[in-house]
Amino acid sequence: MEISRLPRVLLIFLTLFLIQEALINQIDFLVAGFSLYLAFFMAWVIQDQRDSAVTTGFIAGLILDLSPTLEAPFGLWTFVLASMSFLLASNVRAALDAQLTPLVMLSATVLASTFALTLFLLVGAILGQEVGSASYVIRSIFGNALWSVLLSPLYVPVAVRLHKATLTARQQ
Repeated sequence: MEISRLPRVLLIFLTLFLIQEALINQIDFLVAGFSLYLAFFMAWVIQDQRDSAVTTGFIAGLILDLSPTLEAPFGLWTFVLASMSFLLASNVRAALDAQLTPLVMLSATVLASTFALTLFLLVGAILGQEVGSASYVIRSIFGNALWSVLLSPLYVPVAVRLHKATLTARQQ
């Protein structure tokens, strides 16, 4: 990632984190919560190159680790998002077609955010973090996936436009 792009990416993810913490977390969703930050991040990273994706994953994870409501070991989100961004940028992005259709973006975003939540819970449990009952965990992951699908027409186009806005003329 070019150094000139870094402040714009940082500003976008800090703003999105504040929206998530101040607004989205206050909404009582029907099935379970929704992480706009995580879904937006996955839609963003699918479009990135490998080196930029891992840097973005590190930055986004570090911001998520600063959440005052997080009761997990510091650095866990950084590890999960950096790992997911490498996986998505190197393996999944190569397997997808060159033109990412809305259905492909929807599917990849929902599957990636579901896998990231599962990885977060699994690694957190290994590190000694308390994890709820199996029914609570399944309901939370399913609820997040459901809301990611339903709200994807809102956040995926925004993620695509903001990603393109951060690119330099040479990168576009």
